[in-house]
Amino acid sequence: MTSSAIVDGDGHIMEEPNDIWTPERIDHDRWGDWVPHKEVVEEIYEIIHVGGGVRGGGKELHDSMAAAVGMTPREFYDLLEGLRRPGGHEPRARLEDMDADGIDAVVLYPSLAMFFGPCDEIPALRDVAFVADCQRAYNDWLADFCAYAPERLFGVAAVPLQDVARACVEVEHAIERGLRAVFVRPSAYVDELPLNHHVYDDFWSTCEELGVPVAFHPGVHVDTPGACRKFALVAVSENAAVTNMAMDEIHGGSALGQAVGNPVDMIVTIGRLLMGGVCERFPRLRAVFLESSGGWLPSLLERMDEQVRAFPLERRWISMLPSEYFARQCYVSFEPEEWNLAAAAEKLGTDRIIWASDYPHPEYHPGIVDELRERIAPLAPDDRARVLGTNAIECYGLGRSFG
Repeated sequence: MTSSAIVDGDGHIMEEPNDIWTPERIDHDRWGDWVPHKEVVEEIYEIIHVGGGVRGGGKELHDSMAAAVGMTPREFYDLLEGLRRPGGHEPRARLEDMDADGIDAVVLYPSLAMFFGPCDEIPALRDVAFVADCQRAYNDWLADFCAYAPERLFGVAAVPLQDVARACVEVEHAIERGLRAVFVRPSAYVDELPLNHHVYDDFWSTCEELGVPVAFHPGVHVDTPGACRKFALVAVSENAAVTNMAMDEIHGGSALGQAVGNPVDMIVTIGRLLMGGVCERFPRLRAVFLESSGGWLPSLLERMDEQVRAFPLERRWISMLPSEYFARQCYVSFEPEEWNLAAAAEKLGTDRIIWASDYPHPEYHPGIVDELRERIAPLAPDDRARVLGTNAIECYGLGRSFG
């Protein structure tokens, strides 16, 4: 891959459960109806089952939500047509869409498999053995997906951080299968202990020793003790169609969850890593902060530095300023339409920025690379090349795939 490569640092899979959680990848005899699967009723009702509960959809819910906004069930179904793009689950179609956008390579995160958190409303998903098996099956499927074009498709593994020992095992397995990073949600996992608690140290240590970046990717749901759950940004439900789309005067959905929940969770996570000692204890750990925008980060780092100078007792477990840890070992993603992308890059360091298409989620749109080029036009040529792809190559360790 050349220095002028275009690398999407955060694209998504749209899982077809019946293709992923097959008997070859997960023990159906052991888990039975708990195994993730999808059924389609009357063509327009897509129902996702996980752990014996309904994770998404349902005919009655679909019809009631459609009626609430004055749509027919078919019109409501068509709202999510973009999520059904073949490129979400077929590698050849993904490459065709990448070619149309001028994207050389993509780093892939899940959609459905994002939600295996520690406090799920589906009781089966609090069984960590089941969660670990589901994530292993997804990771193995993703490795096979990426093997279709290993110089262009790069996968990020799911890990069960609610059981640190199992998470470490899965990190090792994922890397053996050729995946390039691991992700967790920006939230507590073990007994609501914050991410800088020493209970997680074996996980950070394993990732550091193996050179595996840890990506923090938020999601709008209530399966972790994050902002969506703590602040009632969305309704509490096992069904993601409710948490993301069934809004009322008190609870939002995808819009409020992402606009407010994502950055709140990420601010807390960045604070825990930089001010709480994780980056101090693990200086070679690479951390990636995703899908929460990035324009606010220069001000946050400036405030963190100011506060630890003003209250030096809080610097006893760190030897550097928070901004210095960030500059040494962290990356943040921007969406191309963010108006202050170039200014923030200059403030944070142009070597700390990656960009994300979020394909095929609603934020994605064709022509996204052209928009990105417009946003970074004020930067110097070498810095533009960094944002377009070089940083993602370095962040995820992709260079070894291209000689």
